[in-house]
Amino acid sequence: MNIIAFDTSSDAAVIALETEKTYEERIICGAFSPSENLLHEMECMLKRAGITIKDINMAAVTKGPGSFTGLRIAMASAKGLASALSIPLVSVPTLNAIAGAVSFYPGAVLSCIDAKKKRFYLQLRKGNDIIIPDFDGNAEDIIGVLSSLDMPVLVTGPDAVKFSSKLSEAGFSNYITDTMAPRSIGRALISLAKRKLEEEGPDDIGEGPVYIRRSDAEEALLRKMEEKENG
Repeated sequence: MNIIAFDTSSDAAVIALETEKTYEERIICGAFSPSENLLHEMECMLKRAGITIKDINMAAVTKGPGSFTGLRIAMASAKGLASALSIPLVSVPTLNAIAGAVSFYPGAVLSCIDAKKKRFYLQLRKGNDIIIPDFDGNAEDIIGVLSSLDMPVLVTGPDAVKFSSKLSEAGFSNYITDTMAPRSIGRALISLAKRKLEEEGPDDIGEGPVYIRRSDAEEALLRKMEEKENG
């Protein structure tokens, strides 16, 4: 099976291609425009693998939480491929894929993405057991649970270093920062997508990104509606 996978949920974009004979992944940090470069990078990978776009059998993508714009672009690109090629599209929660990339760690894993506005998208798990599901919060919100664990917590994800500093500022020190972060989550994303396809089937065409937080436009609209109601 030939699988293309996209993750543009954070500032560290990941593109991966698994074929029957090869595997390639790229992680691009900083100045990367998914809308302009995502499909171009995919075409280059296909060429290096010696296959064409018509040889792709499945598209995998992270579905959030993460950057509103990044999630929409990756999802739209994956949906476009799935529709044009009549292949399955499978989306995977972003923080699940991030945790999957460090599945070798035996203890608790705290996955994090900078959500801006002094908050982070967070998930705490140990192996397959989710201790705290995806939420939008800060260090103070999670220290109580972290302190109750009898093991160091591995902080990972594209913004692991930044969140580790927040934990230190809040007085928590029983953690290990993933020194490889941001790391590529391509293999984990593809592995989770294949498992989901086997167990649940492909995504419905109407499925879209998962946003834990309202966008700025939605917040502005709600404020206007409240102001209107209050006269």
